[in-house]
Amino acid sequence: MNDNRQYLAVGLFVVIVTTFLISTWLWFSSTNRKTYNIYQTVFHEPVDGVSMNSVVKYNGVEIGKVKNVELDSNNPRNVIVSLNILSTVSINTDTYAILKAQGITGMSYIDLRLPKTSVSKTNLVVNNTPPYPQIASQPSLLYDLTEQAQSFTSNVQDISSQLRILLADDNLDHLSNTFNNLDKISTSIAKNTGKIDQGLSDLVAVLENIKQNSVKLNQTFENISDLTKSLAITSNNTNKLILGLQDNTMQNVNTVLLPNLNQTITNMNQVTQELQQFLIILNQNPSVVVRGKAPGVKGPGE
Repeated sequence: MNDNRQYLAVGLFVVIVTTFLISTWLWFSSTNRKTYNIYQTVFHEPVDGVSMNSVVKYNGVEIGKVKNVELDSNNPRNVIVSLNILSTVSINTDTYAILKAQGITGMSYIDLRLPKTSVSKTNLVVNNTPPYPQIASQPSLLYDLTEQAQSFTSNVQDISSQLRILLADDNLDHLSNTFNNLDKISTSIAKNTGKIDQGLSDLVAVLENIKQNSVKLNQTFENISDLTKSLAITSNNTNKLILGLQDNTMQNVNTVLLPNLNQTITNMNQVTQELQQFLIILNQNPSVVVRGKAPGVKGPGE
Protein backbone atom coordinates (compact mmCIF):
# COMPACT_ATOMS: atom_id res chain seq x y z
CA MET A 1 0.00 0.00 0.00
CA ASN A 2 2.82 2.33 0.90
CA ASP A 3 4.52 1.52 -2.40
CA ASN A 4 1.42 2.52 -4.35
CA ARG A 5 1.30 5.83 -2.54
CA GLN A 6 4.94 6.50 -3.31
CA TYR A 7 4.38 5.70 -6.99
CA LEU A 8 1.35 7.99 -7.03
CA ALA A 9 3.32 10.80 -5.41
CA VAL A 10 6.18 10.40 -7.87
CA GLY A 11 3.77 10.34 -10.81
CA LEU A 12 1.97 13.47 -9.63
CA PHE A 13 5.31 15.21 -9.13
CA VAL A 14 6.46 14.35 -12.66
CA VAL A 15 3.16 15.50 -14.18
CA ILE A 16 3.21 18.77 -12.22
CA VAL A 17 6.84 19.52 -13.14
CA THR A 18 6.26 18.64 -16.79
CA THR A 19 3.17 20.83 -16.93
CA PHE A 20 5.11 23.68 -15.34
CA LEU A 21 7.99 23.38 -17.80
CA ILE A 22 5.67 23.23 -20.82
CA SER A 23 3.74 26.24 -19.55
CA THR A 24 6.96 28.17 -19.00
CA TRP A 25 8.24 27.30 -22.51
CA LEU A 26 4.95 28.31 -24.12
CA TRP A 27 4.95 31.58 -22.19
CA PHE A 28 8.49 32.47 -23.28
CA SER A 29 7.73 31.40 -26.84
CA SER A 30 4.67 33.61 -27.01
CA THR A 31 6.55 36.60 -25.63
CA ASN A 32 9.54 36.15 -28.02
CA ARG A 33 7.61 35.04 -31.12
CA LYS A 34 8.64 36.89 -34.28
CA THR A 35 6.94 37.17 -37.66
CA TYR A 36 8.76 36.80 -40.99
CA ASN A 37 8.19 37.70 -44.63
CA ILE A 38 9.30 35.44 -47.47
CA TYR A 39 11.66 36.67 -50.21
CA GLN A 40 13.52 34.87 -52.96
CA THR A 41 16.90 35.37 -54.61
CA VAL A 42 18.51 33.50 -57.49
CA PHE A 43 22.24 32.77 -57.44
CA HIS A 44 24.09 32.05 -60.68
CA GLU A 45 26.89 30.24 -58.90
CA PRO A 46 27.32 27.27 -56.51
CA VAL A 47 25.97 27.97 -53.00
CA ASP A 48 28.38 25.75 -51.09
CA GLY A 49 27.90 26.04 -47.33
CA VAL A 50 24.30 27.36 -47.54
CA SER A 51 21.44 25.16 -46.35
CA MET A 52 18.13 25.47 -44.54
CA ASN A 53 18.35 27.71 -41.44
CA SER A 54 21.57 29.31 -42.67
CA VAL A 55 21.91 32.88 -41.44
CA VAL A 56 20.67 35.87 -43.46
CA LYS A 57 22.29 39.21 -42.61
CA TYR A 58 21.73 42.78 -43.69
CA ASN A 59 25.01 44.73 -43.61
CA GLY A 60 26.29 42.17 -41.12
CA VAL A 61 23.18 42.21 -38.84
CA GLU A 62 21.22 38.96 -38.63
CA ILE A 63 17.67 39.50 -39.92
CA GLY A 64 16.46 35.99 -40.77
CA LYS A 65 17.11 32.44 -41.90
CA VAL A 66 17.23 30.49 -45.13
CA LYS A 67 13.85 28.84 -45.65
CA ASN A 68 14.61 26.62 -48.63
CA VAL A 69 17.32 25.91 -51.25
CA GLU A 70 16.48 24.36 -54.62
CA LEU A 71 17.66 24.20 -58.21
CA ASP A 72 15.89 26.14 -60.93
CA SER A 73 13.90 23.58 -62.94
CA ASN A 74 14.34 25.65 -66.12
CA ASN A 75 18.08 26.19 -65.70
CA PRO A 76 20.02 23.95 -63.30
CA ARG A 77 22.89 26.44 -63.27
CA ASN A 78 20.72 28.73 -61.14
CA VAL A 79 19.95 28.12 -57.47
CA ILE A 80 16.73 29.51 -55.98
CA VAL A 81 17.03 30.41 -52.30
CA SER A 82 13.93 31.31 -50.26
CA LEU A 83 14.54 33.62 -47.27
CA ASN A 84 12.60 34.22 -44.07
CA ILE A 85 13.25 37.84 -43.18
CA LEU A 86 11.89 39.69 -40.15
CA SER A 87 8.73 41.60 -41.01
CA THR A 88 10.18 44.65 -39.27
CA VAL A 89 12.91 44.91 -41.94
CA SER A 90 12.06 46.69 -45.20
CA ILE A 91 13.94 45.57 -48.30
CA ASN A 92 14.76 48.28 -50.84
CA THR A 93 14.35 47.48 -54.55
CA ASP A 94 18.09 48.14 -55.09
CA THR A 95 19.13 45.65 -52.42
CA TYR A 96 21.23 42.71 -53.63
CA ALA A 97 22.28 39.40 -52.07
CA ILE A 98 25.81 38.01 -51.96
CA LEU A 99 27.36 34.84 -50.51
CA LYS A 100 29.94 35.24 -47.76
CA ALA A 101 32.03 32.64 -45.96
CA GLN A 102 31.45 32.28 -42.22
CA GLY A 103 34.92 32.05 -40.73
CA ILE A 104 36.88 28.85 -41.31
CA THR A 105 33.95 26.51 -40.66
CA GLY A 106 33.22 26.03 -44.34
CA MET A 107 29.72 27.39 -43.80
CA SER A 108 28.36 30.40 -45.67
CA TYR A 109 25.64 32.93 -45.05
CA ILE A 110 23.69 35.31 -47.24
CA ASP A 111 24.47 38.99 -46.81
CA LEU A 112 22.06 41.65 -48.12
CA ARG A 113 23.50 45.01 -49.08
CA LEU A 114 22.28 48.33 -50.44
CA PRO A 115 24.64 50.05 -52.91
CA LYS A 116 26.10 53.37 -51.77
CA THR A 117 25.01 54.94 -55.05
CA SER A 118 21.37 53.93 -54.57
CA VAL A 119 18.86 56.79 -54.41
CA SER A 120 15.71 54.68 -54.59
CA LYS A 121 13.16 55.06 -51.80
CA THR A 122 10.96 52.23 -53.02
CA ASN A 123 10.71 48.95 -51.08
CA LEU A 124 9.77 45.50 -52.37
CA VAL A 125 6.09 44.68 -51.97
CA VAL A 126 5.64 41.90 -49.41
CA ASN A 127 3.78 38.81 -50.63
CA ASN A 128 3.98 35.64 -48.56
CA THR A 129 2.42 33.51 -51.29
CA PRO A 130 4.07 32.65 -54.63
CA PRO A 131 5.35 34.45 -56.55
CA TYR A 132 7.56 35.87 -53.80
CA PRO A 133 9.30 39.25 -54.15
CA GLN A 134 12.70 38.85 -55.82
CA ILE A 135 16.00 40.17 -54.46
CA ALA A 136 18.78 40.56 -57.03
CA SER A 137 22.08 38.74 -56.52
CA GLN A 138 25.71 39.40 -57.34
CA PRO A 139 28.63 36.98 -57.66
CA SER A 140 30.65 36.44 -54.51
CA LEU A 141 34.29 37.45 -54.19
CA LEU A 142 35.35 33.82 -54.02
CA TYR A 143 33.43 33.01 -57.22
CA ASP A 144 35.03 35.97 -59.04
CA LEU A 145 38.48 34.88 -57.89
CA THR A 146 37.79 31.31 -58.99
CA GLU A 147 36.61 32.44 -62.43
CA GLN A 148 39.62 34.72 -62.84
CA ALA A 149 41.95 31.93 -61.70
CA GLN A 150 40.43 29.55 -64.25
CA SER A 151 40.76 32.16 -66.96
CA PHE A 152 44.36 32.82 -65.93
CA THR A 153 45.08 29.08 -65.96
CA SER A 154 43.60 28.77 -69.47
CA ASN A 155 45.73 31.68 -70.65
CA VAL A 156 48.85 30.13 -69.12
CA GLN A 157 48.07 26.86 -70.87
CA ASP A 158 47.64 28.65 -74.17
CA ILE A 159 50.92 30.51 -73.66
CA SER A 160 52.67 27.25 -72.79
CA SER A 161 51.33 25.63 -75.95
CA GLN A 162 52.51 28.57 -78.04
CA LEU A 163 55.93 28.45 -76.37
CA ARG A 164 56.23 24.73 -77.09
CA ILE A 165 55.44 25.42 -80.73
CA LEU A 166 57.85 28.37 -80.80
CA LEU A 167 60.67 26.40 -79.18
CA ALA A 168 60.37 23.46 -81.56
CA ASP A 169 63.61 22.36 -83.25
CA ASP A 170 62.65 23.75 -86.66
CA ASN A 171 61.75 27.14 -85.20
CA LEU A 172 64.96 27.22 -83.16
CA ASP A 173 66.93 26.61 -86.36
CA HIS A 174 65.06 29.45 -88.05
CA LEU A 175 65.74 31.73 -85.10
CA SER A 176 69.42 30.79 -85.18
CA ASN A 177 69.62 31.58 -88.89
CA THR A 178 67.79 34.84 -88.32
CA PHE A 179 70.23 35.88 -85.61
CA ASN A 180 73.15 34.98 -87.85
CA ASN A 181 71.69 37.07 -90.66
CA LEU A 182 71.14 39.97 -88.27
CA ASP A 183 74.76 39.65 -87.14
CA LYS A 184 75.95 39.77 -90.75
CA ILE A 185 73.74 42.78 -91.45
CA SER A 186 75.01 44.66 -88.40
CA THR A 187 78.61 43.83 -89.37
CA SER A 188 78.01 45.06 -92.91
CA ILE A 189 76.42 48.24 -91.59
CA ALA A 190 79.40 48.82 -89.30
CA LYS A 191 81.81 48.43 -92.24
CA ASN A 192 79.84 50.79 -94.48
CA THR A 193 79.16 53.48 -91.91
CA GLY A 194 81.07 56.04 -93.98
CA LYS A 195 79.08 55.24 -97.11
CA ILE A 196 75.85 55.39 -95.15
CA ASP A 197 76.80 58.81 -93.76
CA GLN A 198 77.65 60.01 -97.28
CA GLY A 199 74.37 58.60 -98.57
CA LEU A 200 72.46 60.40 -95.81
CA SER A 201 74.27 63.63 -96.69
CA ASP A 202 73.35 63.18 -100.35
CA LEU A 203 69.79 62.45 -99.35
CA VAL A 204 69.69 65.67 -97.32
CA ALA A 205 70.99 67.58 -100.35
CA VAL A 206 68.38 65.94 -102.60
CA LEU A 207 65.63 66.84 -100.14
CA GLU A 208 66.89 70.42 -100.03
CA ASN A 209 66.82 70.59 -103.85
CA ILE A 210 63.31 69.13 -103.84
CA LYS A 211 62.28 71.80 -101.35
CA GLN A 212 63.69 74.58 -103.55
CA ASN A 213 62.16 73.11 -106.69
CA SER A 214 58.81 72.78 -104.95
CA VAL A 215 58.88 76.54 -104.30
CA LYS A 216 59.59 77.16 -107.99
CA LEU A 217 56.95 74.62 -108.95
CA ASN A 218 54.39 76.44 -106.81
CA GLN A 219 55.30 79.69 -108.58
CA THR A 220 54.90 77.93 -111.94
CA PHE A 221 51.47 76.67 -110.92
CA GLU A 222 50.50 80.21 -109.95
CA ASN A 223 51.65 81.49 -113.38
CA ILE A 224 49.68 78.71 -115.09
CA SER A 225 46.64 79.70 -113.07
CA ASP A 226 47.00 83.34 -114.17
CA LEU A 227 47.46 82.23 -117.81
CA THR A 228 44.34 80.08 -117.56
CA LYS A 229 42.37 83.05 -116.30
CA SER A 230 43.68 85.18 -119.20
CA LEU A 231 42.76 82.49 -121.70
CA ALA A 232 39.29 82.32 -120.22
CA ILE A 233 38.88 86.09 -120.63
CA THR A 234 40.22 85.92 -124.25
CA SER A 235 37.88 83.04 -125.06
CA ASN A 236 34.95 85.03 -123.71
CA ASN A 237 35.87 88.03 -125.86
CA THR A 238 36.31 85.77 -128.91
CA ASN A 239 32.85 84.30 -128.38
CA LYS A 240 31.39 87.80 -128.22
CA LEU A 241 33.21 88.74 -131.50
CA ILE A 242 31.97 85.62 -133.27
CA LEU A 243 28.42 86.32 -132.15
CA GLY A 244 28.75 89.88 -133.48
CA LEU A 245 30.08 88.68 -136.82
CA GLN A 246 27.26 86.17 -137.08
CA ASP A 247 24.69 88.89 -136.48
CA ASN A 248 26.26 91.21 -139.13
CA THR A 249 26.57 88.40 -141.68
CA MET A 250 22.93 87.40 -141.30
CA GLN A 251 21.88 91.02 -141.63
CA ASN A 252 23.93 91.46 -144.88
CA VAL A 253 22.54 88.23 -146.29
CA ASN A 254 18.98 89.37 -145.62
CA THR A 255 19.42 92.93 -147.00
CA VAL A 256 21.85 92.52 -149.95
CA LEU A 257 22.49 88.93 -150.95
CA LEU A 258 18.92 87.63 -150.95
CA PRO A 259 17.44 90.44 -153.16
CA ASN A 260 20.31 90.09 -155.70
CA LEU A 261 19.93 86.34 -155.64
CA ASN A 262 16.21 86.66 -156.34
CA GLN A 263 16.90 89.02 -159.28
CA THR A 264 19.50 86.64 -160.68
CA ILE A 265 17.11 83.73 -160.45
CA THR A 266 14.45 85.80 -162.25
CA ASN A 267 16.89 86.68 -165.04
CA MET A 268 17.96 83.06 -165.37
CA ASN A 269 14.29 82.02 -165.68
CA GLN A 270 13.81 84.59 -168.45
CA VAL A 271 16.93 83.43 -170.32
CA THR A 272 15.79 79.85 -169.95
CA GLN A 273 12.40 80.67 -171.46
CA GLU A 274 14.02 82.50 -174.41
CA LEU A 275 16.39 79.58 -174.95
CA GLN A 276 13.45 77.18 -174.97
CA GLN A 277 11.69 79.32 -177.59
CA PHE A 278 14.86 79.42 -179.71
CA LEU A 279 15.19 75.69 -179.53
CA ILE A 280 11.58 75.26 -180.62
CA ILE A 281 12.12 77.56 -183.62
CA LEU A 282 15.40 75.81 -184.45
CA ASN A 283 13.69 72.46 -184.31
CA GLN A 284 10.94 73.65 -186.67
CA ASN A 285 13.22 75.48 -189.12
CA PRO A 286 16.94 74.69 -188.81
CA SER A 287 17.78 77.05 -191.70
CA VAL A 288 16.95 79.95 -189.51
CA VAL A 289 20.51 79.71 -188.24
CA VAL A 290 21.81 80.61 -191.78
CA ARG A 291 19.10 82.85 -193.13
CA GLY A 292 17.79 84.30 -190.05
CA LYS A 293 14.21 84.64 -189.03
CA ALA A 294 11.84 85.42 -191.94
CA PRO A 295 9.95 88.64 -191.63
CA GLY A 296 6.41 88.27 -190.67
CA VAL A 297 3.59 88.34 -193.29
CA LYS A 298 2.16 91.78 -193.78
CA GLY A 299 -1.44 92.23 -193.13
CA PRO A 300 -4.05 93.83 -195.36
CA GLY A 301 -3.38 97.51 -196.09
CA GLU A 302 0.30 97.35 -195.04
